[in-house]
Amino acid sequence: MTTRGIALATVLCSFLLDVTQSATAYSTSNADNIQTVYVSYDSGDSWSQLGYLNDWTSSLDLEIEDVTASTKLRYVCSDYGVIGGFIATITYRGETYVTTDPIGAGYFEVSKDSDVSDDDLVYHEASSSPWYILAKNELMSDDAYWIWDANINNAITFEFDFEEIAQPVTGAIYDEEADGDTVSMTCKHGINGIAAIYGANCRKGDQGSLPGGERQDGPMKEECYGKTSCDYTIDHTEIGDPCSGTVKDFYYAYTCTGNKYGVNVGSLGISEASGQSFTISCEGDDMVIKVADAIYGLNCQITPRVCGAYSGLAYGTSASPLDVTSYVQDECNGESSCTYTVSASILGDPCVCVVKDFVYAYQCVPSDMVDDDDIEA
Repeated sequence: MTTRGIALATVLCSFLLDVTQSATAYSTSNADNIQTVYVSYDSGDSWSQLGYLNDWTSSLDLEIEDVTASTKLRYVCSDYGVIGGFIATITYRGETYVTTDPIGAGYFEVSKDSDVSDDDLVYHEASSSPWYILAKNELMSDDAYWIWDANINNAITFEFDFEEIAQPVTGAIYDEEADGDTVSMTCKHGINGIAAIYGANCRKGDQGSLPGGERQDGPMKEECYGKTSCDYTIDHTEIGDPCSGTVKDFYYAYTCTGNKYGVNVGSLGISEASGQSFTISCEGDDMVIKVADAIYGLNCQITPRVCGAYSGLAYGTSASPLDVTSYVQDECNGESSCTYTVSASILGDPCVCVVKDFVYAYQCVPSDMVDDDDIEA
């Protein structure tokens, strides 16, 4: 058992209270006959045991804290005769995720460690004989399905990945001119939100047709929205060139169908970002800011220095953009409106003598989707 996951042998009253109002994930599962549940906080590189139960008539109820896009759950289930089965419901940030028929319609999947294909699986409704599980487990959704294959006396491992539902995916091209490069996006059930900025590092005096840092994601949305996989090639003749003759970066963010709140991106450019401020806000009752990403000096490798012995030369790979997400989160998460001022003296300077840009991504979400830990005290 880890400090971030608590296995409950029986249904406790506290588990029943306001599970839809918390950003913590809750799992309830039954397995015929035995189940051991593990959690990974590093996308499956390492696992810690959360709970164990060898009674299919009882549910294994788990609370999983500190869920991020790198969190995965693994249910190792074993059958010892008559009939096997696994059924589960996960509640996370007001949404319910269940074992589905077919399994590919939901967010559970058979682990690659199991010698079972999706075509081998057999499904039974939650209320089916011999389990009648809805009468035994009041936390189980009636939309959930029992899943197993046609065999008995065997084991199957199931997994649940929070990657597509926990937060937006962000990415960037920052080590060379972005024009002509390709970005790849994947979502199991489809891409539903896309935002991008080309040339956040464009400066005053640069020649071009567009001001730097403006959203230029229309063609990207048109090409990729709704697809489960999309490779998008950046083409300045299609999206416009914000500063011709300047080596430009490209910053993007997207969400998958399991994350229904979309994503917004923004930037500071024109001049050095340090000392500049930006304001983000969310409209609607009880909608607040949840910062997904913030980077200072995305252009560190490609923009030439303006001072020092190497003035006129770019750092290349000897400098790296600075991830400052936690600083912006501390100030803005949970607020309906927030003005953030970039300060190199606080954040650090990732590439001295370079006029640096600043890019960020955020969502507008219901207030109960922002953990207390995400809000500065």
